[in-house]
Amino acid sequence: MPTISDQRLQEASLLARAVENVFRKLIRFLVGRISLVRLQEMLRHIYVEETELKLQAECPGKNVPLTRLALSTGLDTRALVQIREGVQLGGPRFQQQFLSELTPESAVVEAWASRVRLAPAGSDASVLDFGSEDAGFESLVRATVPMRGLTTQSILQRLVATNSVEQDREHKKLRLLVDHFSPYLSQDEPNILNAAFSAISNLISTLEHNVSCPPEEKLFQRQTWTFRLDPADQADFQQAMRAMLEQFEKEALHKIGPWEQDAFAPGLVTAGAGFYYFEET
Repeated sequence: MPTISDQRLQEASLLARAVENVFRKLIRFLVGRISLVRLQEMLRHIYVEETELKLQAECPGKNVPLTRLALSTGLDTRALVQIREGVQLGGPRFQQQFLSELTPESAVVEAWASRVRLAPAGSDASVLDFGSEDAGFESLVRATVPMRGLTTQSILQRLVATNSVEQDREHKKLRLLVDHFSPYLSQDEPNILNAAFSAISNLISTLEHNVSCPPEEKLFQRQTWTFRLDPADQADFQQAMRAMLEQFEKEALHKIGPWEQDAFAPGLVTAGAGFYYFEET
């Protein structure tokens, strides 16, 4: 019979392999896009912040002693003081925000497409005027996303670059060409990366919730796959899965619509479902 020590070693080994697997794929994605020095800096700040939040939650109303923080992080107190000072002085905070801030274009397209779907018969809600404060496009953007550090012009440029809208400069008109925003329609790497990391962040949030909550409160999270796919069938299999996921996406948008508020406002909750295809070779 395995001893408690053997079980702990096995758990530690499984955790190490799982973390390595996730980190290896993430780092493979980051090579050439962010330096190791910058990544280490981000990890140190995030790890210390999250550790301190966890310890504060365990002892509400009390400050976290540096010695306890050092024990939990493995950093000496001098390094912890520097990191704390950096955060308090407005230093780097590397927290992932949801898609409406990472790619506000997505939120705008979703809101616009929703208007098109709900428009009365005979009206053309896919066309909006632009170029002034009270124009239809500018009003839509203000009602859809928080405008901290953003301009309607920058969002418009992104939408045009990704072939999401058609711009008529002469008549100051925009026509929506898609029913959802996809940065993959262009080589707009910042948007592609933001969308990718948003998807990763959302999946981790679901996993984090499910690990710590009671069974009756677990969020839906599944993967379905086969280990026995013939490489000769790979392309056809990809197409079949894409068709299925696109159908699921349409159904999800239809179900989400009735629950959406008409305009963005502080305090609203972000919620949804994700769809993706994966392969291991």
